[in-house]
Amino acid sequence: MSDRVAVVVGAGGDIGGACAHRLAHDHNVVLCVDRDEARAESAAASLLARGHRAEALTADAADEAFADTVRAGALAFGRTASMVHAVAHEEHAAAAGMSRRSVVQSLIVGPVAAFCLFRAFVSGDALAGGASLVAIGSLHASVPFPGCVGYNAAHGALAQIVRTLANEWAPRRVRVNAVVPGWIRTAGEDGLYGADHLDRVSPLLPLGRFGTADEVAAAVGYVCSQDAHYVTGSFMTVDGGLAASLARLPGGAA
Repeated sequence: MSDRVAVVVGAGGDIGGACAHRLAHDHNVVLCVDRDEARAESAAASLLARGHRAEALTADAADEAFADTVRAGALAFGRTASMVHAVAHEEHAAAAGMSRRSVVQSLIVGPVAAFCLFRAFVSGDALAGGASLVAIGSLHASVPFPGCVGYNAAHGALAQIVRTLANEWAPRRVRVNAVVPGWIRTAGEDGLYGADHLDRVSPLLPLGRFGTADEVAAAVGYVCSQDAHYVTGSFMTVDGGLAASLARLPGGAA
């Protein structure tokens, strides 16, 4: 049993997988959680191949039993020192044509699942002292990009959950933060936009390229480290200046 367990929900994705690899370096075991069994096992196998200890767990953030399933899986190895929730549902469609089901799904697997997961570990005495809980957020929390109203709403709610839990749980010495990526080149983005389009857009971004999953994971590694023991309720933006560049007015400088 250990007090250096890391739990990564969404470990089968590019960002979640990168977070699992980052946390494996200073945790005794990483629990790789994904709704897809093959993806969870692949994430764990990747860590094992590099000499780390890892276990796979299949759990769907949309299920009511999700939080309890993950807590039970983690407690088999000890108390959790670091946890990352890297799950979202994103559908691109005009708001007038967006289904209620899609909006609800974004809310359930994002902010609702993150809240239930974090609450289950706190109330179930499953956290190590000074534990770090991290939600992967989005610029969509504050920037109303068109065509993704459910995703926008879910990340706005997730941001408030992070702030509220950080406030309430500070006396418990439980830290709650968000890491907020900008436009990160992942397999999911290739699927949404197409590789050719992303190749054309890349040079137009403020730093002339997309961010990487490893760069997001580096920020997660920091907020989960001892160097960040006084950091809670924070939103670490890893966006290559994208949010700042949105202040430019069309047609030139103000």
